[in-house]
Amino acid sequence: MRTLKALAVAFGATAMLPAAAMAQQSSPTTEPPATEPPAMESTETPSMESTDSTQAATPDAPAVLTEQKSDEVLSDSYIGAKVVASSTEGVEEVGKIAELVLGPDDKIVGVIVDVGGFLGVGAKPVGLSWTALTEEAGDGEMLLKTSLTRAELEEAPEFKTLSDIQSESDQQTTAPVQ
Repeated sequence: MRTLKALAVAFGATAMLPAAAMAQQSSPTTEPPATEPPAMESTETPSMESTDSTQAATPDAPAVLTEQKSDEVLSDSYIGAKVVASSTEGVEEVGKIAELVLGPDDKIVGVIVDVGGFLGVGAKPVGLSWTALTEEAGDGEMLLKTSLTRAELEEAPEFKTLSDIQSESDQQTTAPVQ
């Protein structure tokens, strides 16, 4: 069930991030994308029910996106990316990015890494701060490196979504008192 929810959230984030990123009207550069994803500005899209002409899309925030700009990064570049940690043998994969955590300003503030398990089954979601990760290239793929060890990640508390917290709260209030 958690995997289906993670897929639904990842799909939603994948669909929304490019739209928010395209709202920026940066001039194209010949420089490679920065190691940190670009800041995404909040945009308001007009409601289909609204007839107020003041809510129409402006040139700075197009309603329809046609292409990715050179300074923009798609979420699927990160979702599914391997997270590695230092080990006695160099670096080892400790998990994969399952979800991105966006702040109120639409910037990535963290990631949810599926740690442990086998082929994704039994993995525990662990939240990591975006600033605690560094991008590295390895065998033609993006790797995100953490300073934490495998053991530290396996011992870390499970990340709880707002839905998880609400479910726990509901269970506590409906539990019979003994």
